[in-house]
Amino acid sequence: MLDTGQLPLSGETLQCFRRGLSALMAEEFEQAVFYFDRVLNARPDFYEAWYERGLALENCGDYRDAIASFDRALALHPKLDVAFQIWHDRGNALQYGLGDYIGAIACYDQALNIKPDYEIAWQNRGNALLYGLNVPEEALSCYSRALQINPDSHLAWRNRGNALVELGRHTEAIASYDRALSIQPDDEVSRQARNLASEHMGFSDRQPTTSPVWYTTGQEDPTFVEGDSRFGKASLSEWISSEGALPITQGQPFLVVEDDLGRREILLEKDHYRLGRDPHNDICLHSRFASRQHAFLTKVLREDHTFTYRISDGSPDGKPSTNGLLINGQKLRDWELQPGDTVVFGPRVQIIYRLAPAPFIS
Repeated sequence: MLDTGQLPLSGETLQCFRRGLSALMAEEFEQAVFYFDRVLNARPDFYEAWYERGLALENCGDYRDAIASFDRALALHPKLDVAFQIWHDRGNALQYGLGDYIGAIACYDQALNIKPDYEIAWQNRGNALLYGLNVPEEALSCYSRALQINPDSHLAWRNRGNALVELGRHTEAIASYDRALSIQPDDEVSRQARNLASEHMGFSDRQPTTSPVWYTTGQEDPTFVEGDSRFGKASLSEWISSEGALPITQGQPFLVVEDDLGRREILLEKDHYRLGRDPHNDICLHSRFASRQHAFLTKVLREDHTFTYRISDGSPDGKPSTNGLLINGQKLRDWELQPGDTVVFGPRVQIIYRLAPAPFIS
């Protein structure tokens, strides 16, 4: 937030701006836009209000209007200590709102030209390269820069591991997950990813090492990424069949939801679920990066008498979400969920599909 004690405003205009900032902090975004519009009616040359208005619109999911507001702020030649933030937030609206990854990277570059040590811009630039353009090597270099600035980011280490998996470098990926878990021991996503990487290498589950193997090898390439598309997951029924234990008593399916409210588990019992930012959905995703109706689940019965859920992008009437679905690191329109699948809706908002343990009947 800006320091309202040093702003060139007075009287009712200043009060409206302060009320807009308060509404923005309280996540009352439409009210914030209302107050910023009042400020701009009186002072259309006040770039701070255009910027804050853009943030409020972005949080409302009105990405194109947010970008237009950021553009108005930039056209007024803001101070450099504000300009780099505007460029960064404009990039986020392009990437996470409109899926324009090339445009987003150009914005992050503008921010980094002004502030080269802006860690979050390096991370989001890496996300655009990895998720949008599928160039993990280039993304890795961005995450490396981010970790040089902040080596204690468990998300950076976790996502570095995912990027390395994309490159087939599983041993290094495991070491990165170890580092993430040493910083954040309850990071279940890193632990699950580590287990999958270990399985891919033919290892049994192991406790994280305290000294990752690359730590003394002179490697200078740390990084941060979300998702993973190389872990092959056999279905539960295929695994049981290979072990010769049939029929199957299926465990209760549930979702691990991670969003702005934290982490929670939701049992799946109905045939259909709607997911999104709108609180009227069956499962509300508390994140500005989730669309109002982002996805829906449909129960699918299998030939072996088990069932799973298919997740599909958008609303049941066919309207797509803004950001789409990143499922196990791949952009997909729909997918039949398997235990352990991770679906990312945007930064810091995702679900993991799981089954509660159930005994086998011999």
